[in-house]
Amino acid sequence: MSIREVMSTELVTISPGGTLQEAVTKMLDERVGSVVVNGEDEPVGIITETDVLAVGTTFESPFSEIPVSRAMSENPVSIGPETSLEESVETMKAYGIKKLPVVEDGSLVGIITLTDLVYQQHELIDEIEQIEQQRSEVDRTPETD
Repeated sequence: MSIREVMSTELVTISPGGTLQEAVTKMLDERVGSVVVNGEDEPVGIITETDVLAVGTTFESPFSEIPVSRAMSENPVSIGPETSLEESVETMKAYGIKKLPVVEDGSLVGIITLTDLVYQQHELIDEIEQIEQQRSEVDRTPETD
């Protein structure tokens, strides 16, 4: 199963010139845990709930005065839409992250989160069982000379 099959394509984005207040408002309105900061077409950053909390405890300015560029994690790790779910989990583990923008031909096309992957767990188990069943059927097929 590839990321293309499970990624969210209804993206919540903000331009690098936006404010942290705008980003937080988008997160709350859309009920998401992150906003992708999109440059021309590709992501240049991501703002997560953790980033918002960190900025809130570090800066004394109101969120409306803090530019997105000061709060975002720059150059987010991204994956392609044909990446497997297993590879996505390994990437998240390797980088200690929970969200991966999905980029195809330099353009942002989706996002996959750890929550999305957890929801797919039952489908992964079904897929594994189907593969095992197909293998056992092949193993039982008599060879003809």
